[in-house]
Amino acid sequence: MKTTKFQHSVQAAAALAIALAGSFAAVPAWAEAGADPTPSAASSAAPSPAPSVSAAGLAEAIGRDLGMSLEEFNAAGEQARRAADAVPSLRGLAGYVGISLKDGKIAVEGVGTGLQARVDQLNRAAPADFVLVAPAAATPGSVPATPGSGPVKSASAVPPAASAAELVASSTEQLFQAYIRDVGPAGLQAVAYADGHFVIRTGGINTPETGLPAVLDPQLPTAPASTAPAGTAQSAPGKISPAEFVARYANVRLQKGAPIQTEEDLFGGQGYVIDQLAICSAGFGAFSPAGEPLVLTAGHCAGDGPAKKSADIETPSASTAGGATTALTRPLAPLGTFGFSQFGGLNNSWITGTEAAPGNVGTDVAVIGALRAGVNVQPAATKWDSVASPGPTSVKIIGTVAPFQGQAVCRSGRTTGWSCGTVSELGTYVVGGSTADPADLRAFSGFLSKDVQSSGGDSGGPWVSGNYAVGTHSAGDAAGSAENFAIATTLEDSLARIPGGVQLQLFLNKPELVAPANATFTAGTPVTGRVPAAPASAVAANSKVHITVAGQPPLEVPVDAAGNWTFPAPLSTGRLQFSAETVNGFSRSGQASLSVNVSDLPAPVINQPSEGAELTGAGSIDGTGTPGLTVQLSGSITASAAVGPDGKWSIPLSGQAVYGKLSVTAVQTARNHEDSPSATRSFTVMPPAPAVSGIPDGLRFGHDGLPATISGSGVDGADVTVLVDRVPAGTAQTAGGRWSVPFPAGLAAGPHTVSVSQAVDGVASVPATAAFTIDPAAVQPAAVHPAGDTGGSGRLANTGAGSLLPAAGLGAGALLLGGALLAVRRRRVVLR
Repeated sequence: MKTTKFQHSVQAAAALAIALAGSFAAVPAWAEAGADPTPSAASSAAPSPAPSVSAAGLAEAIGRDLGMSLEEFNAAGEQARRAADAVPSLRGLAGYVGISLKDGKIAVEGVGTGLQARVDQLNRAAPADFVLVAPAAATPGSVPATPGSGPVKSASAVPPAASAAELVASSTEQLFQAYIRDVGPAGLQAVAYADGHFVIRTGGINTPETGLPAVLDPQLPTAPASTAPAGTAQSAPGKISPAEFVARYANVRLQKGAPIQTEEDLFGGQGYVIDQLAICSAGFGAFSPAGEPLVLTAGHCAGDGPAKKSADIETPSASTAGGATTALTRPLAPLGTFGFSQFGGLNNSWITGTEAAPGNVGTDVAVIGALRAGVNVQPAATKWDSVASPGPTSVKIIGTVAPFQGQAVCRSGRTTGWSCGTVSELGTYVVGGSTADPADLRAFSGFLSKDVQSSGGDSGGPWVSGNYAVGTHSAGDAAGSAENFAIATTLEDSLARIPGGVQLQLFLNKPELVAPANATFTAGTPVTGRVPAAPASAVAANSKVHITVAGQPPLEVPVDAAGNWTFPAPLSTGRLQFSAETVNGFSRSGQASLSVNVSDLPAPVINQPSEGAELTGAGSIDGTGTPGLTVQLSGSITASAAVGPDGKWSIPLSGQAVYGKLSVTAVQTARNHEDSPSATRSFTVMPPAPAVSGIPDGLRFGHDGLPATISGSGVDGADVTVLVDRVPAGTAQTAGGRWSVPFPAGLAAGPHTVSVSQAVDGVASVPATAAFTIDPAAVQPAAVHPAGDTGGSGRLANTGAGSLLPAAGLGAGALLLGGALLAVRRRRVVLR
């Protein structure tokens, strides 16, 4: 097959078949012994979500195959869900043709003021992505401008009939029934709608693939291959030709293509083996009306045989998608037995071609029940990126959605593995039946992708869009063909045809409390919780939380779209222990054991400081409460205060010696009462400036008398930063109230400034600063030597002044005495 491609831009089209046939859907699920436990009626074990692993793995696959981000892929599924929800309200309006997805918009095709008014109404809820577009026109008997696109091997214009086209097709169902009645089923492949026109696609006689894959034991018997000859569509006696039929319509084209072949030879998505002979892929988990676990898959995998055919599990490592190249190891672990199956019309009936019911459009679905104990069917589709442990990266299923042209989808199967693309068209598809009779042709409602890859054995596997199920795999182009297409049966149509109905199995997380464990609630007030969505994009719609308290009747409360749920705390006070489980029909998350405290005291109110406030050491924590009760603070600050008659309380911050990022919790207390619910507040307190010792402001240092360190005191454990002349000079952490950094070397003579700050939890103080001066070194006088004496003798040179020294000394003494007397006199004058 051709390499998978994602077309970033698709042509707008109105899928009228959707409006008439209803919405369609697909889902992943696979049964594996020893797989991650999935909640079911038989087991309450909850899956262990690994959001980061799953999101990363899925994002890589989506980016590789679709060129989309994980958020874009999930958004595509959510957008398809909105489109499906809108179809019922659009279907009955005059001028409505169909609906499709294009360029991030939901295109409603049609004309009329009523349609425009409904589109405007739908856009009032964000996101406003509905647009009304006029229906596309078509030329009678024409073919697409690019022959060979999609499943078409060769295409050419078919000449119209002699008379001008007078009819306009209104739906694929109406067109299909008319074609079978007037032309017959021979050679018909599909009746579809895409890109603004209807298509009648014909080709060779379709033949089913019934041979065994190479990996199976070759000695086991195989079903005989069909010997039906290939040919072109021919009109039966008394019928008109396909070209004559198409020429009647102004909006119908005729295409010729290669036969569609069902793929029931191999098993996997995860795979299973039918009666030790043929292989298919499991589709998704479901529940019977009695709540028994089931596996849904393709109807043609049951081979029209009697009920109770057996299905055995293939381990992922033994499948082609898992890398296996050798024969399948036996014996296989049992999965279950086939119950209901339908391939084509009711009771596996062929296209009848009768006047009363010419088309006999049915489905392609089968139910595997009576599952072996210990098989845990997962509400998820494997992406085949981790064969040994597929659970963490699998795509979780939270509901169904109808397919639309342009919708991003991915498929999982045991042969080709994981493949993605977009929906190219929707319609009614014809494939060869389970017998060798050329007249054995079956019809079902489905959709086709020209991007998605598939092969024999992928039949029954899930198709998904985001976290929503879209369809199960039914047929496709033969592996290695020049063209590529894959066809799925719409899930919602299949589910509606199973007698008694079944429920799709959904992924659900266990509920949890929003507040911390053992939080306290006031009696009668709401206890709040949530159901996490991750790793899915949302919580399954219409989910509930089932709450069980010992000695009380069970209680179920709804879960809103954001996953929130509440229930009233009981009036009795004390510790409340209860179990909670997310439920959705028969889908269950498994129980979570939760507990809260219930008090009859109301929570206090913290008024000051405000949340996130930045404070100095001065100030207080103030609030209101119930007069006569005591407010107890815990957390960063431990203190208490009585609530005054005016309902106010206050706790001063002075003397607390706490700085940095703080968080306090306040409760009201009273003797013989459970503490009240709490009020919390987070704020910061700036530490004081550190003290700098040894360098008082204005100090002068001699060049040879510099200190060894700059030191001081501060808040114990604070991070101290020292700057000299705004240049970092060192850092330290206060220990025992003291800090010290080395005095920087190489400072020049002259004035300098030191700045020291301390930080707690990243909250810095104002800096402490001091200025100091370094004096320059004194200049020494040069020594004088007599001629011829270099001074090396160590004696001074003879200058003739030696005889003057005694006199000079006497004169100096007289001067000093006179100076002292003068100083005394001046002092006396000052003190008088």
